[in-house]
Amino acid sequence: MKRTFFYLIILLNLGIFHKSHCQSVEALSTLSNDSISIGKHLIYELNLKAPEGFEVEWPVWPDSLPGQIEVLSQGRVEKIPIDKSGNIHLKQKVVLTSFDTGRKSISAIKLRFKPKGDTTHFTAESNPVSFAVVTVSVDTTQAFKPIIGPVREPITIMEILPWLLAVLGLGLFIYGIFWYIKRRRKILPAIKAFAKPQIPPYVIALEKLEELRYQKLWQTGQVKEHYTAMTDITRWYIEEQFKVNAVEMTTEEILDGIRPLKINADAVGKLSEVLHLADFVKFAKATPGAIENDLSLNHLIDFVNESHAIMKMVPEPAVLFEEVNQEAL
Repeated sequence: MKRTFFYLIILLNLGIFHKSHCQSVEALSTLSNDSISIGKHLIYELNLKAPEGFEVEWPVWPDSLPGQIEVLSQGRVEKIPIDKSGNIHLKQKVVLTSFDTGRKSISAIKLRFKPKGDTTHFTAESNPVSFAVVTVSVDTTQAFKPIIGPVREPITIMEILPWLLAVLGLGLFIYGIFWYIKRRRKILPAIKAFAKPQIPPYVIALEKLEELRYQKLWQTGQVKEHYTAMTDITRWYIEEQFKVNAVEMTTEEILDGIRPLKINADAVGKLSEVLHLADFVKFAKATPGAIENDLSLNHLIDFVNESHAIMKMVPEPAVLFEEVNQEAL
């Protein structure tokens, strides 16, 4: 009997202990403001004071609350010791907003808790809170202000990087094309250009002598110029045709220089006659007659026609092109 009475006293004390501790649990709701403009943010804070070792079932917040209140974000549940007796403070901040004007109310939040290891649950209820959502006041007496454009933010390296890589890739692609073309040109065999047919010196000399005839220098009193031009053309022809430095030679040196070539004696005699006469005109101021002037030009033309045949002439243009074509193929 005494033992039973002892157990009853222990159970009664434990019940009183749990009840006293449960009564020390307090829940509190607060708001950062009692009113907000439409669309502005409001912070709702849920607090709970409880002894250490209690297990609490914290509420899960939905996306919206009754009364068109939207839940934008929610922070983590913080656990802070508040006194030496073992009490703790649990709190959580929730960001709210509303786009509907009027008075908005948040009902009391019920928090279930129990002592650790116990099966009996208790409930703590926070206080209800309310706030007003008001519109933005508009001063109709003020002039309309311009619409503010988008705010430019600084460009980051991650935004520029794709463009830089694209430009780099394009540059490498173009460089690769040029490198391939240049390398291919080096590999391909060079195409030989067709050789232009060379005009034989005697042809040029005959053309210039005929041009000199039509200039009629001696007929206009330019006798010295006429003989100078004739001998210059002939000297150039001898040098180009027979490789004798006739341009820098005197008359006698020219005649000695072409003697080994075995040119027709009559042609050499005509050349000698004209060269000596030209020396008299240029250095002794001799004045030949009209017949001598015409005859001198004809003598040089005869010398060119009769002398060039002794040299091996350059192949005809048709034959030259044929040989070049065969080399190219």
